[in-house]
Amino acid sequence: MVFSFIRALACFPSRSADYGLLEAEEQVSWPIASFPQLPGPIVRLPPELVQLIVRCGDSTMLATCSLVCAQWMAHARPLMFSRISISMANANRFARLFASPGRATFGSYVREVELDELIIGDFFISDVLPKFIVNFTHLDTLTLCAVPNWLPRAFQVVTHLELNFSLTKRLSEDPHRLTGFISLFPRLESLKLAQEYGAFLRFNTPSDICRPPTSLRRVELDNPLLLPWITSGTPQPRIAALRLDISSADSLKALESLRCLSPSLRSLDLILSDLEVGASFLTKHHLDPNTQLHSLRIQADHSQAAQILLTILSYIDTSSLSEISLDFAIPYLDSPVLTLLPWGALDAALAALPALRRLMVVKVLVSPHGWRSRINQRTVLLDAVNCMPLCRDFGFGVGVAPPESNSRPPSRAAGSRRYLTDLHAL
Repeated sequence: MVFSFIRALACFPSRSADYGLLEAEEQVSWPIASFPQLPGPIVRLPPELVQLIVRCGDSTMLATCSLVCAQWMAHARPLMFSRISISMANANRFARLFASPGRATFGSYVREVELDELIIGDFFISDVLPKFIVNFTHLDTLTLCAVPNWLPRAFQVVTHLELNFSLTKRLSEDPHRLTGFISLFPRLESLKLAQEYGAFLRFNTPSDICRPPTSLRRVELDNPLLLPWITSGTPQPRIAALRLDISSADSLKALESLRCLSPSLRSLDLILSDLEVGASFLTKHHLDPNTQLHSLRIQADHSQAAQILLTILSYIDTSSLSEISLDFAIPYLDSPVLTLLPWGALDAALAALPALRRLMVVKVLVSPHGWRSRINQRTVLLDAVNCMPLCRDFGFGVGVAPPESNSRPPSRAAGSRRYLTDLHAL
């Protein structure tokens, strides 16, 4: 359906198009696109809308549309070739594109390179890849499924590194090798360590031999045991955004490093999939009281999530907190437990936040077999922002209502209280 829509927007009337170079009677310069011929003047799309439509398409769709209408090609190419995935199946054909100088013209469009798990240990990495990686002049993202023994020096320009581990032979991945590999990227700004079944992967505390890149600003960890190493740098990286998936009580000691991040931390995303971990956040202050968060997301079991949020809000500096997301994890057979959540206490705490501009309440269905067998189903119960008009009966009342004569302005939490109290009915 999307392809038909883009084709309809991109193509000229059939009487004036030949589907080649599209030498139409009326030449239209990119990025102006026209609808098929209608009675009256031709309706033209603004460039901003054309760009939005192009960005929503995947590479295959953009390539097909470019064959149908050549005028889409110029702006579609950067998106078609922005991400390159190299595997054992396509490595040989991919390398042949660069056999002759000037044959491959898309190198400057490549921003992300993904290397398949099997090819990381192949001679392709050491003998073939260095010959054409220099053509990717705007490369900034590298995605791997394992730590390679060697990478071309051209990858040192990478600013975003993503490591996707799974429950395979890498169960005993050497933490010293991992930290040593991460330290090879001097310009690294964003690090993502994703570990499927992360509760079963055991990392010892890494040594201090290799220091983390000082440019690091965003960190996503499915195993927080790497956090002490990240905060051990001199000077210490000023982490502004942090996401932690804490699925084992063995990781609690690593959370002591959270206090080291308080001067720069602005966004915190905590996924607490273990009841013992959640209990630790209820009894211990893992964050520095001076932490000034702008965004906070808590995902935990339904019996702990609300209390964990209330506990954190009670001791940190909330003067700048503008976004909150509260995700309740609920076994799919126990959905009615929503009626037991402390809606009144939540509403009172939210009313006391001076900068709150967005509130999300999400229900996450979890498999009875545990979080690591979770059901991929999230239901947004509430997503309220202050740009919406203030409604006295519904919504999160942070908008600005027209002043009424001889009446007090409505409470900032008036809409919130009504909405949160009735959420259990959903």
